[in-house]
Amino acid sequence: MDLRLRYADTIESTDPDHAALIRAQIEYDRAKITGTPIAPALSRRMRGLAARLEPRLCARIAGLVDDCGVRRGFAELIELPGASFLDRGADIYRRAPVRHVLLTDVSPDLVGAIAASPLLARLTSLGLDNNPIGDDGLRTLLASPHLRRLRWLGLVNCGITQVGAELFAELAPRVLPHLRFVYFARNHAELVPYGEGSDAISGQDPIDVYIPPIAERITAKHGPLPWLDPDIAWRGGFVDFSEV
Repeated sequence: MDLRLRYADTIESTDPDHAALIRAQIEYDRAKITGTPIAPALSRRMRGLAARLEPRLCARIAGLVDDCGVRRGFAELIELPGASFLDRGADIYRRAPVRHVLLTDVSPDLVGAIAASPLLARLTSLGLDNNPIGDDGLRTLLASPHLRRLRWLGLVNCGITQVGAELFAELAPRVLPHLRFVYFARNHAELVPYGEGSDAISGQDPIDVYIPPIAERITAKHGPLPWLDPDIAWRGGFVDFSEV
């Protein structure tokens, strides 16, 4: 973030709106990380700048992805089919500093090629939600040598059973050493703590956080892990990435 702020200083005179967006998004992310209340004026300013600038900042990769999002002033977040990621990923990386990828249309047969791709090594976030990879696909993914930088992993509705959950519990602490958030909802087994309900008066979520037995066993074996911390685990599915 400090490097991006220095870049904002450099372009202040030639591209003041972009400089302002970098500063606003970094101020927002730092507030989220530290738990500092976010001023409504900051949120409004950030949204307004992003709405104006995203088409320009994403223009270089617009034809290569299905969707693009700007984070901390740059086109970092993309969504596209798994096969397209393999075909176009190197070209996309040459055009934009992508760190977060959401993949669609990932069949079980495609997981092996994705897991073997060095393109994954650049990522801090990978979303595979709603892809039927199942336990075998998860096993293949965890065998990838390119995911050690990963901090956020989305596995919602991937057809993972208790067998896959146990496999993840055994391997993830070792093969994904920097993992902070895992979103695991709507599979055939529970893995990470999840929250339900909101307070009718304050609107604060959640009222209750449930800790699956497997999470208790992982913690007992490996010690505290960020993605099993009940205070933060339930938030992992919100694709904000401010803490990633």
